[in-house]
Amino acid sequence: MAHLLKLEIRKFRLPRKMAAAFLAVVFCILFITVSLADSMTDPEQTKDTFESTFLVSGLLVSFVFLIYSSILTSALVISEYSQRTITILFSYPLNKRLLIAIKMMLIMAFTVVSILFGYVCCCGYIVGMDHAFDMLEGSFQTAYLSQWVSMAVTSAIVCGILSWWPFVIGMIRKSVPATIVTSLIVLFVRQLVITKNTAHQENLFQVVFVLMGTLAAVIIVFREKVTKID
Repeated sequence: MAHLLKLEIRKFRLPRKMAAAFLAVVFCILFITVSLADSMTDPEQTKDTFESTFLVSGLLVSFVFLIYSSILTSALVISEYSQRTITILFSYPLNKRLLIAIKMMLIMAFTVVSILFGYVCCCGYIVGMDHAFDMLEGSFQTAYLSQWVSMAVTSAIVCGILSWWPFVIGMIRKSVPATIVTSLIVLFVRQLVITKNTAHQENLFQVVFVLMGTLAAVIIVFREKVTKID
C-alpha cells in the first residue's frame, strides 16, 4: 500500500497542482482588490465591512477550489473510465477500490489544504490593505479572528466532503462534463443553505448530515461502479 501511495502521489504532480492553486489564490485576491477599490472610490457606495469582505472572499475561495477539485477528479479518475485507459491499470494485481480511494483522498486533502491556504492569504491581504489604505469600514479587531478561523475550518471540511459528489455522479455517468456540472450544482445548493443561516456557515447538524449522505453515496458507488468498466 505504501508503494501504491507513493506512485499516486508522484502521478498527482503536486508541484504543478500547488502552482495552479497559487494562481487561483492570486485570482481571488485580484477579485477582492477590484471589489474593495470600487466600494472605496465610488461616492454612491459605502465602504465594505470586514465581515462582508470576509464572507465574499470565503465564498470565492470555496467556489474556485471546489470547481478545481472537480477538474482534478475528471482528469485523474473519470477520464480514465470514459476513455477506458483504466483497463490497463486494472490489469495489474492490485486492489482496484483502494487505488481509486487513494486518488480521491489525495484530491480531497489537496482541496482542504488549498481552501485553508486561500483563506489565510485572502484574510491577510484584506487586513494588510485596510491597514495601508483604510479601504474598509471600521478597524480590524482581533475578536474577528476566532470567527474567521471557525468559518475557514468549517468551509474547508465541508468542501472537502462535497468534493466527493462530482466523483459520485461522474462515476455513475462515466462522464467528465457531468463531473464538472455536479460541482456547480453542489456549490449552488450550499449557497442556498448557508444564506439561510445567521452565521453564514453550516451548523453541526448540517455538517453531519452532509457527511453521512456523502459517505452513503460513496460506499454505494465503490461497491457498484468502481470495478465496472461500461
